[in-house]
Amino acid sequence: MRHRLLWILLAGVCASAHAEPPVPLLWKATGDAGTVYLLGSFHLLTDDDYPLHASVEAAYDDAEALLFEVDPSAMQSPATAKTMQEMARFDDGRTLRGVISDETESKLAAFLGSEAAMAASDQFEPWYLGMNIAVMAMVNAGLDPSKGLDQHFMQRAKRDAKPASGLETVAEQLGALDQAPLAEQEIMLSEALAPLAELRADIERMHATWRAGDAAGMEEIVNEETAQKTPRMYELINRDRNQRWLPTLQGLLASQDDHLVIVGAMHLIGEDGLVQQLGRRGVTVERVGSAAQ
Repeated sequence: MRHRLLWILLAGVCASAHAEPPVPLLWKATGDAGTVYLLGSFHLLTDDDYPLHASVEAAYDDAEALLFEVDPSAMQSPATAKTMQEMARFDDGRTLRGVISDETESKLAAFLGSEAAMAASDQFEPWYLGMNIAVMAMVNAGLDPSKGLDQHFMQRAKRDAKPASGLETVAEQLGALDQAPLAEQEIMLSEALAPLAELRADIERMHATWRAGDAAGMEEIVNEETAQKTPRMYELINRDRNQRWLPTLQGLLASQDDHLVIVGAMHLIGEDGLVQQLGRRGVTVERVGSAAQ
């Protein structure tokens, strides 16, 4: 199963047209002063996933400011690419082929097609290659990172002059992958090297579940298997980051302004998700824009 990889990317759609907007994974958290809307994003989408549900548009209109996982300005900074390249490379003399199994090495060699390409890849950690190979496959299948929900709202906030900021730095976000055990990084790489037809089938299942706004279905498909098979990666990418974000969200609830927070959908669902975590802290959180209120 490749659900762990899809969960890392938090992305996936099929390219067919849809008559109705996606049912949003959208919650409204109410504090003593402010309101925080929590919207679950997929990072690669297509034109067919727009327009958005009226409740999402209403949340955007109501919000004085937006928050994303990373500050939109950082995404455009040359320093971001430099940070990624530095974190992606081994700095202790190890090589990719020295840390992955013979089976994964064979799959990667078949994918890259030459010894020269393999040698060039030796400097990179498994997570970095896995992420890039998977994104490449998804783009070739018709998905577009620029159409992702977060990118959509980053562009709109800039156009509408709405303040936008981030919950973490680029280094913190990438560090969640970089710090994962190499054995779990190899699982990510191996799954990225699966046949495209199999990968796309999983993508389409994920997309249908996301479009239906089926939070329980998404948790069953992804989080449960991720926590079981790659437990440390799950903690680093989901649980630990959510815990770091909670004080910021609680601060927003104490402010006078309303905010729209857009993060990968998996950060919102399940017992480690932001929705339940805020509820345990006494915050009133309700689902909006869905029959599952």
